[in-house]
Amino acid sequence: MGMDDEDVDEKTLLSVDSKGAGTPPLEEEAVPETRIAQCPPRRRLHWLRKLAYGVGHVFNDLAASMWFTYLILFYHKVIELDNALAGTLLLIGQVVDGLSTPVIGYLCDITPFWFFGFGRRKLWHIMGTVLVAVSLFFFWHKCLPCKSHSTPLGWEIVWYAVFIAIFQFGWASVQISHLSLIPELTDDEEERVGLNAIRTSFTLLSNLAVFVTMWVLLNVADKKEYIGPAAEWSFSGAVLGIIFFGLIFSAIFHLGTVEPCSRAQQREEKQDGKRVAWFQWFLKPQLYMVAGIYMGTRLIVNVSQVYTPLYLVDTLHLPKESVAIGPLAIYISGFLTTLFLRVINKFIGRYMTYFCGLALTWGALLWFWMQEAPAQTEHPQVEQITVYGSTVLLGAGGSTVLVTSLSMVADLIGPTVGSGAFVYGLMSFTDKVSNGVAVQIVQALHPCKSTNPKHVCCSACAKFYRIVLSAVPGGATLCALICLAILTLYVYRRTRQLRGMLHLTSLCSYCPALNTYAISLSTVVLSI
Repeated sequence: MGMDDEDVDEKTLLSVDSKGAGTPPLEEEAVPETRIAQCPPRRRLHWLRKLAYGVGHVFNDLAASMWFTYLILFYHKVIELDNALAGTLLLIGQVVDGLSTPVIGYLCDITPFWFFGFGRRKLWHIMGTVLVAVSLFFFWHKCLPCKSHSTPLGWEIVWYAVFIAIFQFGWASVQISHLSLIPELTDDEEERVGLNAIRTSFTLLSNLAVFVTMWVLLNVADKKEYIGPAAEWSFSGAVLGIIFFGLIFSAIFHLGTVEPCSRAQQREEKQDGKRVAWFQWFLKPQLYMVAGIYMGTRLIVNVSQVYTPLYLVDTLHLPKESVAIGPLAIYISGFLTTLFLRVINKFIGRYMTYFCGLALTWGALLWFWMQEAPAQTEHPQVEQITVYGSTVLLGAGGSTVLVTSLSMVADLIGPTVGSGAFVYGLMSFTDKVSNGVAVQIVQALHPCKSTNPKHVCCSACAKFYRIVLSAVPGGATLCALICLAILTLYVYRRTRQLRGMLHLTSLCSYCPALNTYAISLSTVVLSI
């Protein structure tokens, strides 16, 4: 059992099988050589393959940027729904997405590997892409059958809800299939971090594209001073562009990404004699710790993305183009930060990198709470520029915790890639439902219950958005920090146990009877 102490790290421990570590290989269940020979040895991915993989989520990223940043704004100020109904529509989408992801993850894992000429991951990806493409426009435009003012509001809500549900199911299919390809494409931990960083970089670039487009459409095409019903085609036009370019990038992904043959399943069968059942994941304590970290991360990123535009226009009373400039600053700083994350992870580790991201986020939230409206200061133009400093800090912190949390999920899955999609589905479930519930609660507590002719919210909104943008992501950072501390203690405990068991088995290696006993003891201790 010649394993050095430094080989036992948090990545190894996160991926310990629920059956325990130290279990000897089951030689009687070995995969026939002819079957293994069907799959060539894996090589390091060419940079073009990495780029092709990275653009596979661009369509989702473009659509999600519109969804989280502008949906509440669009339905409240353009469609003129009250805040509670706008929050309800977002909650419907989040719940559909959250319930779909574990199911899609399970189905994605059990789908026959080659189906209609596609690998199982790419098959679900293309199905989801089609659903997103056919549904996206219809809930970013006024209800087409509701031309008459006499149309009941309920029918209008049903119209939007149906297309939102279709969109979210398709979006979840693309997300889960794309994420679960990372462990399939490479076994190398550093390369997995690289793929996550490339994926996140394209996410940030996609957001930049959306915000620049919205800045042009709102500032140039729409001459109104405020955002109202006249801005409808600014949003609808942006969505049509998203569909066009999203389909192009999806085609590049399918042409440039080769899904490996089913070596994942072969490796699991060779090691364990069977596939890991989906319910076995619920026996792993680290699943709940990583899920808590991932949920907190998504609450930080998504809630701040939803309410930053409203904070800028209703709390700080900035001009309407700020709803594009503020998010733009967030994602530029986030993109630049991701360029250094691979090196930072290598030198200080996953957990310390994540903690640094939380510290940056805390700084941004404190800044949001303390800054005043530029018009109320002595130097309003200078203050208007410094306002975006908080968004830059938020972008750096948000991208750091997001990339690192995704890497933690990949570490959790480890070599057990055959059920990786189900794990990503569970993570996404916690993300979507928690975000939907959080936004619905915020919208239900909103002091402004309806729009007014000038589309300016009541004076209570200024204080309300300041509280929301500081308290909700702030609570999420606290939740993530607690889960990180518990996970760190868990990994430390397991590290000591594993080192002790390895030392015991090495001492007993000269006596077969004692060695078998030591291996059995290791399995029992590490399964606790």
